[in-house]
Amino acid sequence: MLLVSAHADMSAHPKPPAHPVAAFLAVGSMSVLVAGVLHHLGLSSGIDHAADQWIRGIGLSGEPRELSPLWLWGWTTLIAYGLAAGMLISRRHWRRAVLWLTTLALTLSWVPVLALAGWTAPAGLPLLAVLWCGVCAMIYAVRHEEPGGDFH
Repeated sequence: MLLVSAHADMSAHPKPPAHPVAAFLAVGSMSVLVAGVLHHLGLSSGIDHAADQWIRGIGLSGEPRELSPLWLWGWTTLIAYGLAAGMLISRRHWRRAVLWLTTLALTLSWVPVLALAGWTAPAGLPLLAVLWCGVCAMIYAVRHEEPGGDFH
């Protein structure tokens, strides 16, 4: 009985159509902006400190060079817009979740990879952008029609 009434409510209030380009621009921009503000406020320093301790704990200590802020912001922007685009054009929530988790793993894995090359890279800024982007893209996708119409 509950299933029938829930279905009737959904047909009475259909989801609005998706606007993937506008959503991609909004989600990507807000992800970079929110991550930048949190980074500026120092909230990403805990993540960066934990990543440094992890690198030292696995024996990759030494005197690494500091990664340029330009590269850090470039990677953060690229990953936020790329993830937003990928999630918003994908069908099905499980695919979006796989994209999100894969991007999180790639973002975390750049710290030891760069450490092997002798660079230290703060992980907080891009990690915050990926987290915010994934949450916003999932919320948007749940509340709007999936792209491409009906899919079976």
